[in-house]
Amino acid sequence: MNTTPAHLTVRQAAAELGITPRAILHRIAAGTLPATKLGDGTSAYIITREDVEAAKAADSFPEPK
Repeated sequence: MNTTPAHLTVRQAAAELGITPRAILHRIAAGTLPATKLGDGTSAYIITREDVEAAKAADSFPEPK
């Protein structure tokens, strides 16, 4: 059974990529990291694991700590 989540929060994606949550939000705002907003009146997003893996492959991120 695969326990890897298909969707990540901003904080989880940041940890995976070794960058800050604020940097994730900047990428979302710039359109370089696809994300889905979790409703009107909220600033919460989810990001697919596929998109995080694609970002890892496309960019040079430091190894997560």
